[in-house]
Amino acid sequence: MATARMRLVRKPSPVCVLAACLGVIPAAAQADYASTGLFNGAASQAAGFAAEGPSGNWRLEPTLGVGLTWSDNVRLSAEGKHVGDWSLRVEPGFATSGRTSRSYGSFRASVNANVYANEDSLNRTNLNMFGTGTVDLYERKLMLDASASASQEQITTLGAPASGAAYNPNNTTQLTMFSLSPYFRWQWGARETGEIRYRATLSDSSNSFLNNNLRQDVNLVVGNGASPDPLGWYLTGNHSVIKYDTANDSKTSDTRLYGVYAIDPMFKLRADVGYEKNNFAAFGGEEQQIYGGGFEWTPSPRTRLAGMTEKRFFGNGYNYEFTWRGPLSSISASFVRDVTTTSSTLSSVQLLGLMIAYAEAGTKAPDGGKSAAKTWADRGLPSLYEILSGATFVTRSYYLEKRAQVSGGLTGARNGAVLSLTYTDRRRLVDPALLVPGDQLANFDVVEDMGGTLVLNHRLTPISNLTALLGASRSNGETLGLSTTTRRRDASLTGSTSFGQGIIGSLSYRYQASRGASSYDENSVAATLGMRF
Repeated sequence: MATARMRLVRKPSPVCVLAACLGVIPAAAQADYASTGLFNGAASQAAGFAAEGPSGNWRLEPTLGVGLTWSDNVRLSAEGKHVGDWSLRVEPGFATSGRTSRSYGSFRASVNANVYANEDSLNRTNLNMFGTGTVDLYERKLMLDASASASQEQITTLGAPASGAAYNPNNTTQLTMFSLSPYFRWQWGARETGEIRYRATLSDSSNSFLNNNLRQDVNLVVGNGASPDPLGWYLTGNHSVIKYDTANDSKTSDTRLYGVYAIDPMFKLRADVGYEKNNFAAFGGEEQQIYGGGFEWTPSPRTRLAGMTEKRFFGNGYNYEFTWRGPLSSISASFVRDVTTTSSTLSSVQLLGLMIAYAEAGTKAPDGGKSAAKTWADRGLPSLYEILSGATFVTRSYYLEKRAQVSGGLTGARNGAVLSLTYTDRRRLVDPALLVPGDQLANFDVVEDMGGTLVLNHRLTPISNLTALLGASRSNGETLGLSTTTRRRDASLTGSTSFGQGIIGSLSYRYQASRGASSYDENSVAATLGMRF
């Protein structure tokens, strides 16, 4: 697992604002956002804003989740081999957060124990945690970020899901990550700013085929491109080294000089030149000059269209985004082609898109998105932590990803509807001779995912909700002219209500089916209770 670095100076994405409000982004998911330059900036800004506020006492919030589930196919086996069973889930945990005039931090952890009535071999206990913090070492110029996480991840998107009462343990690994990142930032003149950052990230996987690794990054950003008047510029430099336990090191470097011209406050033009190199090829590396151009158009506070195209070593790379939000609705779309090292699985990306739709609608509020998070939770929809936990597959290979996503939502007084459509195409870049096979990007040359999710919600009473989810997806892996395909369907109906301060219960029915590389059908009924003390 690794992260690419920032390509454009951009405002924090809505999901990052939400994540900062909730204090939960698993480290595996951070890599995906950092690859577009979203997470690091948003998290640092959120922590910085918190540190600037008044000092507050640290608070400790114990939590307890319990659930009873019946599944007619707990092993997600093919037809004729179904085994039904009851499972009990007990998940004690805690959350803590606080800030002082010079620091901010939050941490949450839980132990998820699943016990089956008959299928003892499926019993398991998992650790889930995420913590992040920022410390002001010297006058808000020398800072330190730190994070830690543990989550259940998929090894391949073509296999069974990594979480739930019914699951296939052969497609699951526990991923633990720790990160430290000191950085120094400065300002001179009226508009010029700079930041130099070092980040060390240690990744440990429970799967013996997946190499543990240490990634080290050095990044530099300097200039006045964030506030051109009307001309601006900024210089970026990035160097990354990933050291694996039993594989060759991976190295990437790039530098860019950007020019920015503000035609007016609503429309800006960008252009860049640079150079990059890596050691992805078995015999020698790859080097390439970079050049490109783009724009940012913000005709109103509710509408934004931005994009950039570059000539890269793999061909043309691009990143285009469109967002629009109204009082009760929103639309967002993104189209990206870039190098990355990890990516969300389809179902979770779709749900994340749905949450972005709510976040876009909520950013009009003075609280900057907290009301959107509350609206999402009040309607009985999955939390950001639930969406992103187990949302990434683990890989140690760099690959070229082409991704398109369109999401939209309508929110009324009692009814809501959100839709997300996603397409991804991932092509391996690292020569397989440099890596020992063990994950899907080492075993396939190309992996393609596509699908959509629709969520309908109805508020029954001020404290009760009814939510329906419909989803369909297809994953296809290709290597040496041979292809492997998995098609999935998912439908669920959930009723939730509040039993008092900090106590929420739900009853749900779910149907899921898969055909192809992973073939199974499953029906399940679950009763859950979540408590915060």
